[in-house]
Amino acid sequence: MARVASWFLFLCVFFCATLWAQATETPEPPGEEDPDGLSLIEPAPLNLWGIEIATFRAPYRHFSPVSRVANTQERVRAIAVAPHYRIEFVPVIEEQYRGGWVMVNDERIIGLLTVDAPMGVGLEAYAEQVMDNLRQWLERRDAQARPKVLLFGLLYSALATACFVLLVFLLQRGRQRLLSWLEAHHNPKLAGGLIQVGGIQLMPYVMMLLTGIARLLLFGIIALFSYLWLTYVLRQFPFTKGFGHRLTDYIVGIASDIGLAILHSIPDLVMVVLIFWMASGVSEIVRNLFLRIERGRLRSPLFDPETAKATRRIIVVLVWLFSIVVAYPYIPGSDTEAFKGVSVFIGLIVSLGSAGIVSQVLGGLIVVYSRAFQPGEYVRIGEYEGTVTTVGVLSTKIKTIKKEEITIPNAVLLNATSTNYTRLSKPDGVIVSTSVTIGYDTPWPQVHHLLLSAAAKTEGVRETPEPQVRQTALSDWYVEYRLLVHIDDPEAQVAVLSELHQHIQDEFAGADLQIMSPHFMAQPDKPLVPMAWTPPAAKE
Repeated sequence: MARVASWFLFLCVFFCATLWAQATETPEPPGEEDPDGLSLIEPAPLNLWGIEIATFRAPYRHFSPVSRVANTQERVRAIAVAPHYRIEFVPVIEEQYRGGWVMVNDERIIGLLTVDAPMGVGLEAYAEQVMDNLRQWLERRDAQARPKVLLFGLLYSALATACFVLLVFLLQRGRQRLLSWLEAHHNPKLAGGLIQVGGIQLMPYVMMLLTGIARLLLFGIIALFSYLWLTYVLRQFPFTKGFGHRLTDYIVGIASDIGLAILHSIPDLVMVVLIFWMASGVSEIVRNLFLRIERGRLRSPLFDPETAKATRRIIVVLVWLFSIVVAYPYIPGSDTEAFKGVSVFIGLIVSLGSAGIVSQVLGGLIVVYSRAFQPGEYVRIGEYEGTVTTVGVLSTKIKTIKKEEITIPNAVLLNATSTNYTRLSKPDGVIVSTSVTIGYDTPWPQVHHLLLSAAAKTEGVRETPEPQVRQTALSDWYVEYRLLVHIDDPEAQVAVLSELHQHIQDEFAGADLQIMSPHFMAQPDKPLVPMAWTPPAAKE
């Protein structure tokens, strides 16, 4: 209840300040026409109990409009209470002044000049308005002195206050129950079962948003009811009835302005919806067309399945950007200075932050349209080697044989050399090579035989195409032999080479031949070959 009381006090102070601002609002200055040749200055309104009885727009003799208001207010307040008031207007011409007096029971109360009347309104018509306002104020002043009026006003105000406090209490209780229910649904397990996008649990964030909306909505409802309560209470007493009417007119004016703005913006909103609906339709057509090209259901001389996905994304983005540009003038408020300022700010942020992004995007597009590599291919980019998992807009990811995922920015790909092991591997597989150097005293047919025997014993080496041996160099002390074998899986080349090297060592050791890699100074007296070795477990 303490919180309710504090909110109630805050809203009362806020609405009273609004009321004071409305009560002291200065009317618009009149036009520059002055039929009597009098100088027009800032007008001064005569307000009593929230009723604007008259507005003085010109000086009279040495009395300014403000002085005229002060003198007239004293005369109005000094009107004697009577069972009946005879109010009439008597025209008067005095020297260069033309106007008249509003008489109450044959007493001069309000003096009006011709220039006091608003533009387009004659003096007689304006005098009728002033007399109606004065008559209304006299009726409220007399009613204020009646105990019965005050008693009923207090009674109705007390009932309205009780209903208001009860309503706020019920709203607070409902708010607490609603927030408790929302907090109870912050359970990650429950959230994961409801809303999950890309592995991210969105339900907790949705609940936080709903909690904030519930609190803001409750505050708005309490503020509205507080405004209505204050308006109703002020209208129960003659002294404050005018202020109550001002509050009513104020909120009705705001509601009418909002309603008219909504009605005027409906055609523009319909146009915005129509533009985005057409953009959505075009995007769906583009999506279906390029999906068929990606899946091989449709052949096109301009696009192939490798570039169809990137082309689809580019065209869809361009379609939506074009639709936003076309729909921008129809968005309500787009011509306001605030909207333009926000647009300039967003454009500045985008321009400052897009310098690096543009290079990344261009790098990704170059990779896609140059067909350097695709997801699933085994490549080497710079010092990294592995299988491509993702070719994204900003970066490319590869998975190494050590189960490491490496992210390479697309801007780096523009200056890096890449090797694709998979692109030309079908149908013969990937070529893997290794080299050994053997002295000139060993017959080259024997070396060929030993290398091919090692290749035949290695698992993963294809029989067709057959392994081949090439003599790539005749150096000073030895001959360089290169063994070429074919494998099916590029990712297995490290394991295949490891096993192939083992068999090469075994074959040459069995033939008492020394592998001369990398260099040697002279032929040894006895070939250096490994001795036979038995595992410890076999010895036991």
